[in-house]
This record gives sequence, structure tokens and C-alpha cells, in this order.
Amino acid sequence: MDESRVARSVSVSDGRMAIEGLSTRYVQDAARRFRLSASGLRFVGGFESRDGRLEESRRFLAEATVIDGGLRRAGFEGEAGTIGLTLRPLTQAGEQPRLLLMLGYRDENGEALPFAEAFLAPAVFEALKADMLSGLAQELSLSATTSLWIREEDRGRANGELLDWYLGLDADGRSTQPARGFIETIEWRPGPLSPVAVEAAPLPAPAPEAVHESEEDWPETAAEQLGKINWSFRLLLLMLAFLLIIVAMK
Repeated sequence: MDESRVARSVSVSDGRMAIEGLSTRYVQDAARRFRLSASGLRFVGGFESRDGRLEESRRFLAEATVIDGGLRRAGFEGEAGTIGLTLRPLTQAGEQPRLLLMLGYRDENGEALPFAEAFLAPAVFEALKADMLSGLAQELSLSATTSLWIREEDRGRANGELLDWYLGLDADGRSTQPARGFIETIEWRPGPLSPVAVEAAPLPAPAPEAVHESEEDWPETAAEQLGKINWSFRLLLLMLAFLLIIVAMK
């Protein structure tokens, strides 16, 4: 993949990477953790023929983004944005106690696209598969120590601040060099709208019961108040009528 027609010299000295034409210097920081968050996790099964052998090709696919930062290519403009994440099981013969991560760019239909590949121990892969099939794994996050670079001036940034990570350049100065690392933590969970997440969500607090007022406390309506006024007026008229009758009898 020809990413640039201009060859630039690249040198690494005293842990610093310098690229011809750029004033920025890049360093690696083993104490920092590169973190990815992925969603849309889905399982893909199948087989592929390689070197005359038929091999099983099981994997998970997802769309990932960098947490609290971005992925860039040293010497190139632009940020990776969404990263295609693939999770594969390590072969039984090559199983290692550590989980592996590789990051880079690959040519797809003439376009350079970012990718991340995680290689999981078979036990971890099967646990993820079982939880995904039962609806417990739709989103995933991981943290890793990698060979990615950061700008020298960003070394003093506190953890949690936005930080750009850089893929280095090959010695020819034309193509991007993949980065590798060890996954230290990997976690998965159901999506926010999955039935499992909805069932696990706390129920809303019951509304307080309405206080039943006694009939004596009920407010009188306008009709009831008007009725009482009319009845008082009738009593007054009745008393006047009795007074008139008494006066007439005298």
C-alpha cells in the first residue's frame, strides 16, 4: 500500500522517534494504558484454506473507538475514528498466558482503514462466546500496554485526559508500522437496551400512596356552597312568614 509518494527518513534514538520534516518527537510510555471500547459485538464462524490446510476461522467482529483519546499515524493527517476490531482465539499449541493485541492500517479496496486484532486464550474466547449467545456480551472494553507512540510534550498528561496515540513509520518513511501489545484487562456487558440489561435495571420507586381524606376534610364545591345559601334564605323567608302571621293574628 503506497501511503505516500515522498520518502522521509525515520530515526529512533534514546527512545525518541524523529521523522524528517516534523518538529514533533515521539516517545513510548509503558506506564500508560491504551484503552478501547467496542459495541455491536457479533460472532462469525467458518473455515479457510491456508497453505493447503483447512483451518477453522472463528472470530468476533465489532466497531471500536479509543477511550479518552484517538489513534493517529505519525507523519499523516487525520484521526482513525471508528476502528474495526476482530477478536480471535489463540491456537491450542500457541496458547499463551497473556492476551495479545495488534493495531495498524490495512488496504481495503484502495483505502487505508484502521484495524485492531485481539488474540484471546481459548478459555477466554469460549467464555465470551457463551455470554454473547446468552445476551450478556454486546459491548466490550479492553486496556493494553502497547508499542504505540505519544508526543513527547504529552508525556506529562494525567491519566484520564485526552491523549492521541500514534502508529510509527517503517524505516522507509512511507508506510505505517503496526503496533503490538499485551491486553491487561478485558470486560464485556450487555447493551443498554438488551432484555438482560432491562431486567437487571432497578425498578422505579413506588409512588407514595394517596392520602384518603375524610368527608369532613373534603372541600365544598361551589354548587354545595350555593345550596347552603339558598336553604338559609328559605329559612329566613319562612321565619318572616311566621312573624307576619303572628302580627296579623294580634
